[in-house]
Amino acid sequence: MSWQPGNLLELNTERFQLRSMTREDVTETFTDWLADPEVMVGLNMPRKRLTRPQAVRWVLNNDNRTHFIILVIDRENQHPVGFFTITINGAHLYAETAVVIGDHDYWGKNVVIETRTALLDFLFEDIGLFKVIGRPHGRNFSSIYNYKAMGFTCEAIMRKQMRSIEGDGRLDQLTFGILQSEWRERKKGSAT
Repeated sequence: MSWQPGNLLELNTERFQLRSMTREDVTETFTDWLADPEVMVGLNMPRKRLTRPQAVRWVLNNDNRTHFIILVIDRENQHPVGFFTITINGAHLYAETAVVIGDHDYWGKNVVIETRTALLDFLFEDIGLFKVIGRPHGRNFSSIYNYKAMGFTCEAIMRKQMRSIEGDGRLDQLTFGILQSEWRERKKGSAT
């Protein structure tokens, strides 16, 4: 791959393009995802009514070195469907990722597994990371399913770690992780 730190990242899967977000990608569709309570409940975050300038500042604060916001676009119709955030800890060679599928029409359509596969290949093979983690809350069943389906291990359950945005209750926070060696073994196994 010809990507260099600081440059915009672009990856392709069979159905999707993944690329670093730019100012031009901060559309009403993007800000609507952040304001959609059904989307934000998966992150246990209150919906955000960001103005376009606020959203542009957030996107441009990502340096495409250690912090990325990666837009997911349907290649067939060029329709944006969601985004990943990636934070890389270079000292310890791991990344934390999170994903938002903002377009409800793409829920349950294997978008996350297909696109996260490309991102894991990039993070492990091109960046050379040792580990990738994700931290869904205990009621984010679709995220938990996707992590398990991709071979991540649940390494920790932080009991009642988070206040629920849907009331007075509390939520567990889980930490899922996969090592570079585990990912390579999994890919090797699926190729045979």
